[in-house]
Amino acid sequence: MKLKDYQDYQENNVKASVSQLKEYIQIYADMAKKLKSEDAIELEAVKKNIRNTYPTEIYFTLVDEAEKPVKLTLTESSKEYIILVFTDMREYAVGSAKISKLFLDRLDLKVITPADISQLAEEDEFFQGFVINPHSQNFNMDRNGDF
Repeated sequence: MKLKDYQDYQENNVKASVSQLKEYIQIYADMAKKLKSEDAIELEAVKKNIRNTYPTEIYFTLVDEAEKPVKLTLTESSKEYIILVFTDMREYAVGSAKISKLFLDRLDLKVITPADISQLAEEDEFFQGFVINPHSQNFNMDRNGDF
């Protein structure tokens, strides 16, 4: 969601579920399902919209008591991990409730920007990417914001 929409939500509790990226991801998923291929040329315009929109929004993630993002390791023996990212307050509310059941720690919301994600990628070699709206859209992007 746009930073302005989040600030409006904090002040007036409105526009809590406005995310252009979320809409593009849904279009992408619907088209890929119909085309039965994620490599179809028809998807290129939607992929471009996703890449162009991703840097323009803010996101929400879950952090532990040390303010570190919740990490999901890729395998049991690996240190490589992904983080969870939510596009808006509605996605965060539903997703965080489901995910919090898996952890014993107290988890909180943190606003995260694409710049924050880039910094994490630069600082931590084990960070592999993130999953957007894991409980509903389950859209994966790598550490550089590509999919």
